[in-house]
Amino acid sequence: MNIKNVLSVAVVAIVISSCSHTKIGYMDVEKVMTEYEGMKDLEVDIIAQQEILAKNLDSLSGVFQDKVKNYYAKSAKMTSKKRQEVEAALQMEQQMLQGKQQQATLDLQKIGRDNTAEITQLLDSLVTVYATKNGYHLIMGTTGKGTVMYGDESLNVTDQMLDIMNTQYKK
Repeated sequence: MNIKNVLSVAVVAIVISSCSHTKIGYMDVEKVMTEYEGMKDLEVDIIAQQEILAKNLDSLSGVFQDKVKNYYAKSAKMTSKKRQEVEAALQMEQQMLQGKQQQATLDLQKIGRDNTAEITQLLDSLVTVYATKNGYHLIMGTTGKGTVMYGDESLNVTDQMLDIMNTQYKK
């Protein structure tokens, strides 16, 4: 063997030995998000807020319905001008009530989106810490039949991430 061949073999051996094994994992993001205690508590809180808003809106709606019934009971005795005034007032009140209902729905949706974004950020940061601590070079996220078409179960870190998130949430 000449010097060139020996050097070539040495360079190839160094390159091969310097290439480390890439550790890859994946997690089912959908499972983590549905089984995370923080998300479950968020859903309970949103349902409770929906019920409170529904009661408040039902109360306002009941008062409005009473006004409408009262109007129909008295409308036959009203002048045309008075009927128009009362109808205009009722229509304006109905629009305000509908506006409150729409705003309540939008507020609840925003709370849900904001909290979900916060939980997603938490998950991202915990995955980064977990991956670094456990020597992973890449952890992929899947949802349903998402990006990972097949993965050996030994690469699945879903349960570990779920345990970490729930343990941290209980603190």
